[in-house]
Amino acid sequence: MSLSLTRQRGARAALGPSGRRPGRSPRHTGRLLVMAPGLLFLAALALYPTIYSLVISFFKWQLTTGASPRFIGFENYTNLLTDSLFWNSVRVTLVYVIAAVAIEFVVAFGLALLFFRGFPGDKVLRGLLLMPMLCAPVVVGLLAKFSLEPNFGIVNQLMRGIGLPTTEFLGSIGRALPTLIAIDVWQWTPFLFLILLAGMQGLPEDIIEASKLDGASWPRIIWHQFLPLLKYPIMVGLLLRTIDAFRVYDIVYMTTRGGPIDVTSTMSWQIYDVGFRSFNISYAAAYSWLLLILVMAVVNSLIRRMAARS
Repeated sequence: MSLSLTRQRGARAALGPSGRRPGRSPRHTGRLLVMAPGLLFLAALALYPTIYSLVISFFKWQLTTGASPRFIGFENYTNLLTDSLFWNSVRVTLVYVIAAVAIEFVVAFGLALLFFRGFPGDKVLRGLLLMPMLCAPVVVGLLAKFSLEPNFGIVNQLMRGIGLPTTEFLGSIGRALPTLIAIDVWQWTPFLFLILLAGMQGLPEDIIEASKLDGASWPRIIWHQFLPLLKYPIMVGLLLRTIDAFRVYDIVYMTTRGGPIDVTSTMSWQIYDVGFRSFNISYAAAYSWLLLILVMAVVNSLIRRMAARS
């Protein structure tokens, strides 16, 4: 008898005070219906080009010939994997991403430590530090191109003023890629700086004070307190910057155009070169999917390594 009574009470509780099973209210359902057309439009806008690029990557379609697309299977992918220009662009992209993100993290972490406690005028300096991030990459690339010009660029004029020789930054085989990395570091270090500074300012003050009372030095506090507590902000910042660095195109377009002799030819630049200069649309689509696979592999490896240390 008691078991039957308990079941009846449980059934009433599940039905709710109105005697009906709880669920989404009509108002909530109405809101979803109102948003449905917009959500469907956004989904179609995102999915259709993605699926279309995947399909067209299995065809041969070059706009300059005027011929219709012809199915060739995996031929575009096999041609890419045996193309020396493709592997050169992979190497350049990986060097660019690893160097730029690593330098940006180190510099941003140092700046965040500097601004962590605050000092007179820190708000003004913080605003100045954020200015490069607020500029469009095209503007940054154009500014760098004119600033680094060997004859009338302001950088070389300053170097001549202090007795140093004129340097060809963007036209030199050995200096072009490091120069692009330096430009990226100048523009995007503030992004990591903001994330790390926000994370540091949210750290519990009592843990830091307790470490000081125990006689720990600042390097030990940073290594044993700051880095473990900032694990998730660091992970988010590094992931976002890594994904964005793989897509670098604007700076390359405005400065080196992939030169000299392909030393700055990233994968994004090669996709543009193949798709919009050679008009080989299907080959560029296959190139894009291989770039996506590479980004997913690197990001997945980065997430696994960070998760393993947690």
